[in-house]
Amino acid sequence: MSRAGFIAFDAPLVASPNQAMRAIQVSRKKLYELINTGELESYTEGKSRRITTKSINDYIERRLAAEACKRGRAACHSSDRSPGD
Repeated sequence: MSRAGFIAFDAPLVASPNQAMRAIQVSRKKLYELINTGELESYTEGKSRRITTKSINDYIERRLAAEACKRGRAACHSSDRSPGD
């Protein structure tokens, strides 16, 4: 059987807002700012909001890259810099 398109379901693909807030240690207000600015991808399932774990991981990677750039530990790209840098 081909493994192309195979998805491992060992880890969750989505998180609730409370789970996401704990994972990235932000307030509810900050979490919804990240969702509204497109930093985190989410959707609603019925009345429940779900945030993709991929977008949480991508957000952390972007933050780490920006911090490394700020501290001069990595080559910076113009897209890595925030306005005002």
